Amino acid sequence: MNSKESPEIIGQVVAADIASFTAQSIELHRAPPLGSLVQTDGPIYAVVCDARTESVEGRRPVAHLSGETDLQSFLDANPHLRHLLRTTFDAVVVGHGESATLRHYLPPHPAPIFAPLRLCPQEEVARFSESLDFLKLLLSAADNSDEVAAACLRLASAAHPDPRAFLLTAGKELARLLPNEPQRLTAILRRIRP
Repeated sequence: MNSKESPEIIGQVVAADIASFTAQSIELHRAPPLGSLVQTDGPIYAVVCDARTESVEGRRPVAHLSGETDLQSFLDANPHLRHLLRTTFDAVVVGHGESATLRHYLPPHPAPIFAPLRLCPQEEVARFSESLDFLKLLLSAADNSDEVAAACLRLASAAHPDPRAFLLTAGKELARLLPNEPQRLTAILRRIRP
């Protein structure tokens, strides 16, 4: 980490394998945006690919309209719900750190259960995305991998001094990775267009 202060903890790993993990958000309804680069201690880097809010007991919550006009008012009127619901999100592992070197491939071990999770600051996103080698892992990982890759590239572009040049380079890398899938390539490129 290059910054003097450690970024705020946003969640904790609750399930993990080598290629992905699930984390529980510290706050209800506060999962990081789709495509965000996050990191656990180690560090292990991953891209957020899905999120959900659900019952901690596994049962579907039942709606109770009670006159509140917004979610915050409803939660304030029913404070017990914060203990009955949880927000979790899934992330695809796209690299890890080894000494001071970033590796854009899977780590030797999964993220530890209960490891704290942080949203990468812009400087770390720029440093990690200097190499686009992680895209291959991302494109082959999730059911919605094209949407996740596009969201990741849009967010990462904002961390670079010239976002347009970054996206042009990313587009070329996508063309290299998807030479036999022109429709898929076109769909992703449309989603990352500035």
